[in-house]
Amino acid sequence: MTRRRPPPSRFRRPQWAISIGLALAAIGFVGAAQWNSSLARQEFVTSAQRVLITEAEQLRRQQEALREEITEAEARVRDFQARSEGSRSELEALTEALAVARLASGLDPVMGPGVVIEIADSTRPIPEGESPTNYIVLVDDIRDIITALWASGAEAITIAGGAAEGIPAERLVSTTSISGVGASILVNTAFLSPPFRIEAIGPGDLHDRFLAHPSYLARVSRRIESYGLQFASEARDEVRLPAFVGNTRLRWGVPAGDPD
Repeated sequence: MTRRRPPPSRFRRPQWAISIGLALAAIGFVGAAQWNSSLARQEFVTSAQRVLITEAEQLRRQQEALREEITEAEARVRDFQARSEGSRSELEALTEALAVARLASGLDPVMGPGVVIEIADSTRPIPEGESPTNYIVLVDDIRDIITALWASGAEAITIAGGAAEGIPAERLVSTTSISGVGASILVNTAFLSPPFRIEAIGPGDLHDRFLAHPSYLARVSRRIESYGLQFASEARDEVRLPAFVGNTRLRWGVPAGDPD
């Protein structure tokens, strides 16, 4: 007995069609997932870019602020340097003026070219009936010598008295007084006796100018010749004078105001 196969149903699909359908579905799912992932990635990248742009803008502003601070700091430094240069110049000028004032007031030891002068009492016998004072060094002789030295350009002068070594010399300053006290001469606060040694610092031709000055020639030179006062003088390439030791402050004198 022969069996017949049932006729194929028109609603039955072949196996390959089902496989193709499943494959297309998988492809669509994967595509949809990639699309969603791409959208999410794009949104993430856009968000990250915004953050980076914001940070870059903040850094740019900070950099500009730092530049402004640096510019201001440099300006302050230049201003300080300018004021410092001005202060340094003023300080140098004041220091120089102080040095000149200390030199003039005798408060600093000094050295330089100058002259050394020695004068002592005469050794001649005193003629009968003549005054012995003509044969000794008088305070006026010392004053005339000092006047001639100052007028000849001396910048600093000292006077020492006595033949003993090591006796300090008296530096002449604006407050110095020279007075005669018996056979001695009072210089500053020191009593000096002959022989007298006078040293001065000044120009190179100080010695020649001193010997030619009227204050020396008018009286001292004549007394040396007439009464035999012992006198010697010479120019020196280097003379060292000590600083003044004493008080230069005025007790009663004060600076005078401008005249009306």
